[in-house]
Parts: sequence; C-alpha cells; structure tokens
Amino acid sequence: MHQKTFDTHAYSLPRIRLYPWQEDCLARWFDNGCRGIAGVATGAGKTLLALAAAYHLAARRPAEPLKIKIIVPKVFLAAQWRADIMHFLGVPRGDIGLYCGAIKEDSGKPFMIYVINTARLCVSRHILKDASEGASVLLICDECHHFGSAENAHVFDFLPHVPKERYFALGLSATPEGENYRETVVPALGREIYRYDLSDAARDRIIADCAVFHIAVDFLRDERDEYEEFSQKITALLRKLLRICPSLRKASHRTFFQKLLRLQSRGGEEGALAGALVMLLFRRKEVIHKARMRMDCGAEIVRRLMPDHRIILFTERIETADILFNALHADFPGQIGRYHSNMGAEEKTRALDRYRSGEIKVIVCCRALDEGLNVPETDAGIILSVGSGARQRIQRIGRILRRGRADRPKKIYYLHIADSAEAEELLPAEDADAGIAERPPAESPEAEDSGIGAAKETDAGPYRLAWTLDGDLLPDPAYAALSERVTEHLIRSGASERHLRNAKAHLDRGCVRTDFLLPESACREGLERARPDEKDYWIAMLLMARSREGLL
Repeated sequence: MHQKTFDTHAYSLPRIRLYPWQEDCLARWFDNGCRGIAGVATGAGKTLLALAAAYHLAARRPAEPLKIKIIVPKVFLAAQWRADIMHFLGVPRGDIGLYCGAIKEDSGKPFMIYVINTARLCVSRHILKDASEGASVLLICDECHHFGSAENAHVFDFLPHVPKERYFALGLSATPEGENYRETVVPALGREIYRYDLSDAARDRIIADCAVFHIAVDFLRDERDEYEEFSQKITALLRKLLRICPSLRKASHRTFFQKLLRLQSRGGEEGALAGALVMLLFRRKEVIHKARMRMDCGAEIVRRLMPDHRIILFTERIETADILFNALHADFPGQIGRYHSNMGAEEKTRALDRYRSGEIKVIVCCRALDEGLNVPETDAGIILSVGSGARQRIQRIGRILRRGRADRPKKIYYLHIADSAEAEELLPAEDADAGIAERPPAESPEAEDSGIGAAKETDAGPYRLAWTLDGDLLPDPAYAALSERVTEHLIRSGASERHLRNAKAHLDRGCVRTDFLLPESACREGLERARPDEKDYWIAMLLMARSREGLL
C-alpha cells in the first residue's frame, strides 16, 4: 500500500514572512541536526515556527518520506493546530489525523495530532510503524514542559528503536524547564537551541502592548483570623523543623517546597514535621485562593469593562469559577461562559466556540485554559489568584498578549491579598522577566521629570489599585490626582450635583481602563463614534486627557 507523506509539491507554505527570530531559530535548529527545544513566549509565533520547520525539512529531503507527529496537552489545542496546518500549509483536512480520547483517525496520515494522555499509549507504536515503512518522523512536542513525568515520558519509548538519522524533534514552550527536564526531555528532543521571552517579544512589538493593574484586596475579618492562625502554626512548626534540618535555610523560595516534599518522603521525625508543614501551607493557600473579596472585585472589574471588552477570568478553584459565573450571568445574561474540568467535553467545546466567535464576551476558567488558548481578540485578563510558580503566571499572561485589535493595549488585572504570603507582583523578580516595563511611581523624581503629560497609551504601569471591604475600588494614585483635577475643574465651571455624580461614575469606571492615556484628539474621535449612552464617559476621558496635558 502506497504511504502518503508530507509532500512539499502538494502543500505550500504561503508567502508569510517569518519574524527574524523565527528565521534565526530555524537556522539553529538545522545546525543542531533538526533537534532542539525553543523556549518562546506565548503569542510570538511558536506554531508557525514549527510548521516552517516541517515544511523546510521536507523541502531539503525531497526524496525521503516524512511524517509529522504533533503532541499537545489539551484537546482544544489539537483543533487549533489542525486549523493552523490547513491555513499556513494549505494541507487538506483529510491529510490531518486526530488521535485523542474517542477520536482515533487513521494513524498513517502525513500529519497526526495527538493529545498527550492518548499519545503516551500509542504514539511510539505509530512512529515505529512509520519507520518500518521507510518514513522519517518529525516529532513536535507542544508545551514540552509536560513531557518529563513518568507517565508522559512513555511518548519517547520508541527512541532506542528508530535510526537517529530518521528522527527529528522540536520542543516548544514558553517555560521549557519542567519535571525531569534534563533527565528525560532534553535527551529526547535535544538541547534548548533558542530562547525568546516576553521581553524580547515586547521589544520587537510582536506581542501586544499591555497595561498591568495590581489590585490589593483584603480578607474578610474571619478569613484574616483563619489566615493568621495558620501563619502562627506554620511559623512555630518551621522553627522546629529548621532546628532539626538546618540545610533548609539555604533553600531558595523556588526550591523550598520541593525540599519539603523530599523530606516528607523519607519518614521519621523530619518527614512527619515536613508533612505537617506542607499540609498547613496548603490549607493557608486555600484561605488565600477562596477569599470572598477577590471574587467581588473581579466581578466589579468585569462590570466596568463591559460591554466593549472580551475578557478571560482566571481562578484557581472550580468553586470560585462557578460563583463568579453565576454572579456575572445574572448581570449579563447570555454574555458569560465558563470552562473547567467538571464540565463535559461537549459543554467545554461549546463554551470555547462561543467565546472565539464573540457570541459571549467573558469566559471564567480555572487552570484548564492556562496554556494554548489562542483568541487574539481577547482584550483583558483578570487573574483572581495564581499558583506560586512563574510558569503559570507567564502562561496566563500569554493568553492575553496575542496581537488583536491595534487600537488599544491589552489589560491584565492581578488581584492579590494584601499583607499575606501571596506575591504582590504578577511576576516577582525572582520568578521571571515579564518583559513588561515598569512605570516610575507618580511621586518619584523620574515621574516628575517626564511629567504625567508624557504618559502614552502604551504605558504599561503597573497601576496600583485597592479594593476595600466596603466594596470601593481605589484608583492608582496618579489616576486619582488627574481625576481630582477634573472634578475641581467641573466645580469651578458650576457643574450641578447631578453632573458631578455622573462624572464621578465615569471617572470610577475609567480607572480600570487605559482610555485616560489617549491624547485629546483620540478622545474626541472616541466621543464622535460613541453610542449615546457612552458619550458622557468619553467626555470624562477627554477632560482627563486635558488634565494630563495641563490644559485644565
């Protein structure tokens, strides 16, 4: 039976100009024997890099049959890859096979896309079959930091049995290093050949301009009491453990928890103390993640952004996601969706399709959408809570920063509990370089030298807001100063109490947006285009622009 393989004469890479980093990475990949890992920021073009690698590899070896095997961590990613293969390479749907769950199409197709939970059971068998029929294989591992676990490493069981000259590999991830990275992933895929992070993509304007809002939220009184009780127990237990195991003092923030888990596995007194400490840390984290005020604050941000924003709300708990969904659905019926692991496959697919199409404006999710979701039209991401590692933070940022509409920056809102163990920065310095520039504080000499009037629409912030127990959102100090000037101007102009209340409502709404950074001319354009119910808002933003430019 004739084997159908990747034929560059049948398919064609459209005249899409690769970014310089993609061309550089591709050259390094070929120099490294067509193996390697690319650590590339989400939204910078990893998928197109991989498809260009496949196309050029096939073009360089026209007489040798080539099969492309792509493994992804989630089902919805398989659909995205299939669409991109059809779009960028002109490959007909019939030449692309899916292998995940109940869907098991002909494994002999030129392009096969697997979800990792299925791939670890069958992809080695399929690759060995291809090799026995004389084909070479390019294995593309998307989000390759998942591939080092004991279960997922079975993806690479074929390695001892396939000639090296007929096996090629490309690993992709914004955060490549994961479990057993050096022991399993690097030997299977090759060394890291390229690193292109968020700072590089922001510098080259490949990802969207972005404004970051850090919002301090407080506990309710009973939550604060519970948190403090756990903290006291943690402190006492940690002191006892450090006396027995002083080497823990040298552990970094990044490695401390892993060391605790290793101690726990050893048993004995050290293991018992470490296990008790792990449990206390987990229970305290639960108090942080489930804090009621962060849900109220997240819902209020959505209200101030609707209806002209597409928004993803990230939570850590299904319970929290459901509470938020129900609260927002009551305010915006038919405009809110949700996506988490307790939902059925069909229901989840429907939610994503509705969000992609714009039928719904907001999707509330847990960790299931941390990786891979590609909806460039997303305007804003609200991160209600996040785990302690850099990977999750970077991946969530990546959901937002894909280039979409060019008329305004993307927005990321990071909620954190004030005076707690939760990080106050979205990406603490010890975690990663976010590539999002810091704006000098309003009271700093640098800010005074540049002048508030020098602010641009693409200023990144971070803007620092606070959500009070009374349900008020206190704006960034620089925004508050501008807003106060506008209010004083309106009072001097003889504005009525009704007009002042109306202006305050629109200024409050504007503190979670970036329209106040627009020049006066752009605000006038916004006013001309605005719906009747939006005109007062744009008048308020016009006054903010004039205030920023020193014209009030």
